[in-house]
Amino acid sequence: MRSKMRNFARAGVVAGGLGLAMVAATGVSSAYTYDGSDPSASGCASGASTVESATVKNSNVTFGTIELRYSLACHTAWARLTLNYTQGACGNAAAGYDCQHAYVVRNNDGRSYGCTIFQGQTQCYTPMVYDKGMTSFAQAQIDSAAGSADTRTAAY
Repeated sequence: MRSKMRNFARAGVVAGGLGLAMVAATGVSSAYTYDGSDPSASGCASGASTVESATVKNSNVTFGTIELRYSLACHTAWARLTLNYTQGACGNAAAGYDCQHAYVVRNNDGRSYGCTIFQGQTQCYTPMVYDKGMTSFAQAQIDSAAGSADTRTAAY
């Protein structure tokens, strides 16, 4: 009888250890419905609005606008970066600077998604984060011949 109890106890320790390993492997951030989905392809962009925005600039140049877009129907948020110019060569040693990036970040767990504006483009938008009952913000990182800027919106 004692050996049967001991085997059950061992099985419980193994099962508990596997559960902890699974929690550790998934990380802190949770994956919710629509996390990482495209706002347009999912239909969430229809009826969405800009809930926060900020001008992306440094002391010399205004680069564009970063927006935090929100879909009330899907309870999702994403970032949209629009430059005041068409992106020139970027992202390689010959260009000398990086391409422009936007990010959406969910505050409660730090889950984030980004997009990049490549040569010839003026805009990009990120995949979405679900944020019903949570808050998120949008962030732009600019590195260009005219200088750099790191701007974020207020959280919503």
